[in-house]
Amino acid sequence: MRRWFQTGIVALAAAMFFAAGCSGKADNGSESQAESQETAAETEEYVAESSITLGEYKGIPVTVIEAEVTDEEIESQIQQVLSARAEYVEVDREAQSGDQVNIDYKGLLDGEAFEGGTAEGADLVLGSGSFIDGFEDGLIGAKKGESRSLDLTFPEEYPNNPDLAGKAVVFEVTVNAVKEHVVPELTDALVAEISSDASTVEEYRQTVKDMLLEQKQMMIDNQRDTDLLDAIVADSEIVCSTEAIDEAYETQLQAYTNMVSAYGLDLATYAGFMGMDEESLKAEIRDMAKEMAKQELVLREIAKIENITVTQEDQEEFAREYGYDSLEALLENDNVTEEMVEETTLFTKTMKFVVENAEITVEPASEENQAESAAQ
Repeated sequence: MRRWFQTGIVALAAAMFFAAGCSGKADNGSESQAESQETAAETEEYVAESSITLGEYKGIPVTVIEAEVTDEEIESQIQQVLSARAEYVEVDREAQSGDQVNIDYKGLLDGEAFEGGTAEGADLVLGSGSFIDGFEDGLIGAKKGESRSLDLTFPEEYPNNPDLAGKAVVFEVTVNAVKEHVVPELTDALVAEISSDASTVEEYRQTVKDMLLEQKQMMIDNQRDTDLLDAIVADSEIVCSTEAIDEAYETQLQAYTNMVSAYGLDLATYAGFMGMDEESLKAEIRDMAKEMAKQELVLREIAKIENITVTQEDQEEFAREYGYDSLEALLENDNVTEEMVEETTLFTKTMKFVVENAEITVEPASEENQAESAAQ
C-alpha cells in the first residue's frame, strides 16, 4: 500500500509529489504564480529573506491514542466491500421499497405526451427519489407485467422543465421486471476472489483488521507529528520570506487543483461544496501555506543543527516505504525529481528524529478519543 503524508510538513511533502516542480515549487504556469504573488503583495508586507531562531525541539511532551479496531468496525468495512459486489436479481413478487424495477412509461399532459416524459426499459430503484413525488410510491406492490396509471403533479418549482412546474399529469407505467438487491455472503470462495492476502473468511477478517489498524495508526502518527511541529513553531521565532510562502502556496494550490480535478471538479465547485467561494478557499490555502513554510524552516534548521543528512540508502528506504521496488522506480514518475526525493527524505528523517526525542504518552483507546482520532 502506498501511504502519503497527511498533515503538517508531511502534507507539504506529499504535495510535492502531487504537484509538478521541485523544492516545493509547483510548475503550473507563470501567469498563475504571478497572480498569487500579486494578491499576496496586496495583503501582506513583502519579506525578502526567511529567518529562524529555533526553540526547544527535544523532550517535547505529546499524548497519543493507542490504535484499536473494534469488531463492529471490521464488520462495517466487510459489509462495504460486500455491498459493492451486490447485484439486482429478478424476483417473482410484488415490488418493495429498495427494489429495482425495469419500466416503460409515458407522461401525459392534457392527454398528450410531453417532451422528456417517455422511456422504455428504464431501471428505477424505488425509494431513490429519482422521480417526482408519488411516482416511485405508486409502483410499490406492482408485479412484473402489471400496468398502472399514476395521477401526479409536478412541483411548483421544477427547473428541469419549467413548463411542467405545478402541472397535473398522468404517467402510464408498465413494469417489465422486479429485481431485489442481493448482497453476497462472505465465504471462502468469495474471499479468494476479492483478496490476494487471504484464502479463508477468518484470514480475511484479520487482513481487514490489520488494514484498519494501519490506517488508524497513520492518523495517530500524523496528528502526533502535527502536534510536535506546532509546539516547536510556537516556541520559535520565525519569519518566512514572501517567496517561501508563495512557493508553498503554489504547491498546495496545485495539489488541491489536481485532487479535485481527479473527481471531475474545479476549485470553484469544490469551494461551493465546502460552503465558501473560490477566493475564500484560496485564502485558506495560503494561510495553510504560511504554516507549512514555517514547519519546513523548522525541520531544515533541526537537520542543520543535528547534522542530519540524506544518503542514497535513505532514499532507497524512502521509496520502498511508499510502495516502490526501488528509488529508480519512484523516479520514473514524471513529476518526481531526485531533488524532490532528497528533500522529502530529509524532512521525513528529521521528523523521525523529533519523534524519537519526544516524551510520548500513550492513552488507552476509548470510544470518545477513538472518535476524535477518526475525525482528525
